[in-house]
Amino acid sequence: MSAMAFGRARAAAALLSTALLAGCGGGGGGGGGSPLPPAPSLQANQLLVTVEQNPAIPLATNATVNVPYVTVTLCDTSGHCKSIDHVVVDTGSFGLRVLQSAVAGLNLPADTVVTGSGTASLGECVTFLSGHMWGSVTQASLQMASETTAALPVQVIGASDLPAASATACNSPGPDVGSLLGIGGNGLLGIGPFVGDAGTYYACSAGVCTALAGPPSGERVSNPVPSIANTTDTNGVVLQMPAVPDAGAPLVYGTLSFGVDTQADNATSGLAAIPLDANGYMVVTALGSPYADSFTDSGSNFYFAPLGASIPTDTQQHFIPSSLLTLPITLASTATAAYPASLQSQMLIDNYNTMNFAVNLAFNDIGAATGSGGVDLGMPFFYGKRVAYVINRQTSALGSGPLVAID
Repeated sequence: MSAMAFGRARAAAALLSTALLAGCGGGGGGGGGSPLPPAPSLQANQLLVTVEQNPAIPLATNATVNVPYVTVTLCDTSGHCKSIDHVVVDTGSFGLRVLQSAVAGLNLPADTVVTGSGTASLGECVTFLSGHMWGSVTQASLQMASETTAALPVQVIGASDLPAASATACNSPGPDVGSLLGIGGNGLLGIGPFVGDAGTYYACSAGVCTALAGPPSGERVSNPVPSIANTTDTNGVVLQMPAVPDAGAPLVYGTLSFGVDTQADNATSGLAAIPLDANGYMVVTALGSPYADSFTDSGSNFYFAPLGASIPTDTQQHFIPSSLLTLPITLASTATAAYPASLQSQMLIDNYNTMNFAVNLAFNDIGAATGSGGVDLGMPFFYGKRVAYVINRQTSALGSGPLVAID
């Protein structure tokens, strides 16, 4: 089972010092035998979110623990469409990225950019906490539940009409995670509280790729939510997940609602708002210490926190306390003068080596230590909560984005 963290593509500042690759260790832990939950009823602006074993990845190879999946439909500019299942919901990045293998049959050539010697294909290297992805930038429209977009820039990971990443500087920022195993799914749906990503764009011709100062106009891979044709639902999203037992659950269903305070199913009544800074960060205080540059991120399947000096870890930096820990935490805006309010919450941390990954895939108490940086409140934090994201410069009943709101 791999520890994955796909947040912070916009700032491209790696909070985690390493990608924590783990085997499917763990033994006991119980949790089997419970009846499987029913799928929720969905409204027109909602996608079903599923935490389950990706059927394309053998459990013995990699348990897809705490990976939230949705199914979306992608259409090329000729109107040919394809349903793409097991796309990872990532509230810590921005833009749709799909494996080339998942869009076979669609006509998605790399966009072109004008250079001094003619035209070249447009590629992008984007950096995440766990590593990097390389692919072409193409135009495609997207359908998410009943919400549709016009054609927008999308990254096709591993596109065959580009040179390999080794022809660029993209082979240096961490490992290449642009694969089914690296992502844990067929793509990444970045729907965090900003619009554009901060990848490096390249003009590629005759096997040579040259970095550009920035993407050509209209070519930046971007959060698709602001491009939804139903302009009522373009200000953000609400991710709602059920609670899970401390021992874990084999299958979990949640909902991803488009829009914030635009319909009954995405109302924020009862949520506490935490305004975010220009990089999407907040302050999380844990074990008495405040950690700036902290964030919530459904694309991280663990808690990641610099608490290794206080909580025992194994050789791969997984937390292994002798018993379940309940750590009170405080979430607050970095702009405390303007937003003095804070939210009291908690992190549950249990022994990684006793978790039964052969049975359960949804855990609210799994984490790993980092050497420094902020606290990454990954998917374990989302269970039993509604978490709303208002996009930068968009408005809601809670205020203007970028902000996150949590119950």
